[in-house]
Amino acid sequence: MTMSKLEIKERRAGDVTVLLLTGQVVLDDGDLAIRQRIHDLLDEGRRQIVLDLGGVTYIDSSGVGMIAGKLKTVRERGGDMKLLNLTSKGQRLFGMMKLLMAFETFEDEAAAVKSFAWTT
Repeated sequence: MTMSKLEIKERRAGDVTVLLLTGQVVLDDGDLAIRQRIHDLLDEGRRQIVLDLGGVTYIDSSGVGMIAGKLKTVRERGGDMKLLNLTSKGQRLFGMMKLLMAFETFEDEAAAVKSFAWTT
């Protein structure tokens, strides 16, 4: 098995899970890792997820598409997913794919975590 180009670290703040992504989110590598982690969280009943994209050095359109698809899955299960530290390049890519409006985005982790308060 080859080393993934993406590292995922997890931090929990109450009912909210923050996934810190470092590296590349590309077809068949990073996107599979994120997809699996989100499904594992949902299986554990953890439906409030913040994706911290501050450490992502590269994301392609398949990575963006997968994140949008997981947002739909999380919402179908009664949860939500927010984006944190989206780079300007990431904002352009999400914007080009008309997905920026689907997500709440934050530059402050505490604010992102707090934004879930109304759902608990």
